[in-house]
Formats: sequence, C-alpha cells, structure tokens
Amino acid sequence: MSNPASQSTSKKPRFPIPGQRILRSVMAALICLIIYFLRGRRGAPFYSIIAALQCIQPYSPNMLKVGRNRITGTLVGAFWGACVLFGALWVTGGQVEYDNSVIYYIVLALFIGIVLYSTVVLKVTQSSYFSAVVFLSITINHIGDANPYIFVFNRTLDTIIGVGVAVLTNSVHLPRIRDRETLFVSGVDHVLFREDRSLSPFTRIQLNRFIQDGMLFSVTTKQTPATVRELTTGIGIRLPIIAMDGAVLYDMKSQEYLKTVTMDRSAAARVTNFLVEHKQPFFVSNVEENLLVINVRGMKLTGPAPENGNAAEPLYALYQKKKYSPYRNYVSTDEDIVDNVLYFTIIGPDVRITKLHDLLMRQPWADSIRTRFDIFDCREEELILRIYDHRATQRAMLEELRKYTGAPRTVLFGIRRGECDVLISDAGGGHMVKELKKRFEPVSIKGWRDILHF
Repeated sequence: MSNPASQSTSKKPRFPIPGQRILRSVMAALICLIIYFLRGRRGAPFYSIIAALQCIQPYSPNMLKVGRNRITGTLVGAFWGACVLFGALWVTGGQVEYDNSVIYYIVLALFIGIVLYSTVVLKVTQSSYFSAVVFLSITINHIGDANPYIFVFNRTLDTIIGVGVAVLTNSVHLPRIRDRETLFVSGVDHVLFREDRSLSPFTRIQLNRFIQDGMLFSVTTKQTPATVRELTTGIGIRLPIIAMDGAVLYDMKSQEYLKTVTMDRSAAARVTNFLVEHKQPFFVSNVEENLLVINVRGMKLTGPAPENGNAAEPLYALYQKKKYSPYRNYVSTDEDIVDNVLYFTIIGPDVRITKLHDLLMRQPWADSIRTRFDIFDCREEELILRIYDHRATQRAMLEELRKYTGAPRTVLFGIRRGECDVLISDAGGGHMVKELKKRFEPVSIKGWRDILHF
C-alpha cells in the first residue's frame, strides 16, 4: 500500500532559505568589523569574529556556556603566554632572537602541559583547547613584536568583544507572543519524521528551542513507547506521549504507563480464537506491572527460522528486527492472553492480511474492536494490521493528556484529513515545525518585552 504523504515528498534537490544561525553569524561578523574600525583599527578582528562564530548557537544555554569557555580559555592562555614572553625577554635582556633557538621551543612544549594542567586545577577543562590555542598564538606568532604585551591585551579584548557581540546578536529577536497554554501534539511518521524516519536538524533544533521556551509539546503515534524512545533521541520531550494509537499515555521520564485502554476479556478471547482458527501467528501486547510484554503466539522464538511461505515467517522477520531493543520483552506462549491486552499485531502479504481483515470486520462482535493498517517495518508487499479496543483512540487519549497538563485547548498535527487540526503534507521540508512556529510564537508588537531574550 502506498502512503500519500510519501508520494508528495519531492525528490528534487532542495536549496533551503538560510536559517537564523547563518543570518546572525553574518550580523555578528559585521558588528565585530565595525567595532574594529571604531577602535582605530587596533587589535585583530579575526579573533573577535572567530569567537563570535563559535558562540552563535541554536540554544541560549549552549551559547552562554561556549562564551564562558572561550573567555576562560583566553584568560588562562594569555596569562601563561605573557609569562613566557616576560621570561624570554628577561633572559635575553630584551633581545627577541631567543625565539629562534631550540631551547625556546622545548620550553613552549613544556608550557603547553602547564597550560593544560592549569585548566585541570581551576576545574575548567572544557576550556583547555582554547587556552592552548591562545598560548601558542602569543608565544609563537608574536614573540618578535616590538611590544608583544600589546598583543596579549588585544588578544584578550578581541575575544571578549567577540563573545559579547555573539551574546547580543543571539539574544535579539522579533517581538513575539508565546502561547504557553495550548497543548501542541504532533504525529510521528510523515509528520514530524521524514519518510526514512529520520529527523532533520532544523526540526530538532526548533523543537528543542520551543520546549525550552515553555511550549506544551508531545507526540502521538501508533508505535510503542520503545519505538518513540528510539526515534526521539535528541528531543527533550517533557510531557507524556500518546502511544500505540491511543491505547496508552506514557511518561518517558518515569517510564510509567499513566493510563491504558485495554480490551475487554471477552473481546480479546474472540480475537485470539479468530486468529488461531485462521492459522495466523500474531503478537499480543499487554502491560503487566508497568512492563510491556509482547506475547508471541503461533511462532517459536528459538530453533530454526520459519521457511518462506510459512504464515509465521513475516512475523519472525519483524521479531528479528525488533528483538535487540532493551525496551521490548518477547515471550513465546501457547496460552490465550486475555488480561490487560492493549492490541494484537499480525503481519503478512498484503493480500492475505486484507482478506483476513475483511473477514474480521464481518464478525458479529466487530463493533467491540478497532483496526489500523501500517506499512512501516514491512517488507515489500507486506502489511501490518493492529487490533485495538474500540475505545482506544488518539482523540480520546489526547483529551486525557489535555486534562493531565491542564491546557485549555489542543492542536493536533497529522496527515489524515478529518483526524487532525493541522494537515501536514511534507515532513521533509520541516513543514510541521514551521506551522508550529506560526501558532506558538506569532510576531506581534505585544511581545516587545521579549525582543531581548537570553
């Protein structure tokens, strides 16, 4: 089966509009050069610009951390550089030819160790690289200057100027008002993530910035919390997530199932009997003492792999792909699992699964269940079918999440018209976060207080 979202993704090369980091870097470099001219061309704007470019970061905490490291490293390197210059001039009586001797370079090599050790003693090891670079730029490139101490002073001042310009440039924003009350929830596949289930750097940076700025953000997916945890590495989601297509509300921090919608025992028994009768191997996922257990029926987890053509072979291939995850627990069983059942999973050739689904929907008890097809983790011409309780829906669990957060309203981003508030047609172009930005922080003069935002 094809996915309309994937078909809409253009394969043509993209030339994205330059982002804010590029624009801010250009502005920081320009300001450093202007300051250099205003200082009467004293110092070296090269060092100011380098420091500014290093400090322009996507997130403000990172910017301040890099800035502190840059200044600390410069001060340590400049101190020991000045000490070596003073010692060399004192030993030679002011004759700078000493810098051409082998002894001088041996001394420099030894002092690099002293510089690095100083950062350890001062507990600023993150600045050791900057310290060594500054030390060497002073002692190698400027030992022959008429007054090398002027360079030491300017080198330190240039770095401080560059860091200051970066902090100022990175902290000035358009006036915006931020909606910290609305709960924003995004789908995962073809909404937040691209067709290959990767997350663009632009999306990751923007989401983390929104969350740091107080956005109420979560995701909803038909996948398990284990899959979400694997996919969202690098995104600081703080709120519980809606997983298993609305069957659970899961807190990834505490690793707790805050709410589950399980099948009625009789409905679980009927689905089990139906699948066994039609000789269809399956997974049945249930929660036992806050632990997700995936019971495997109709297939052995050990021994030889099922042969091609065997109904268990597609399920075995899926198991082989997922079994290494530390968040999944597979158990082979011949017993009927009817307690705390979240959903059933079957996989096979799309023709077979479609026919089986049609038979399932003609059962007199079909109104007690809900089904959903999936093509992710499938091989060519395969299809996954998941079977839930009829009450397990994303919208119902979204309302539970809204109550949990206390948000007065929600906005759901998705790819199915009629099932979401905002339709996303192209996850590859960062469309979702662009739409999210419009709703979370629209430009408005009412946000003048946040023009300077650290």
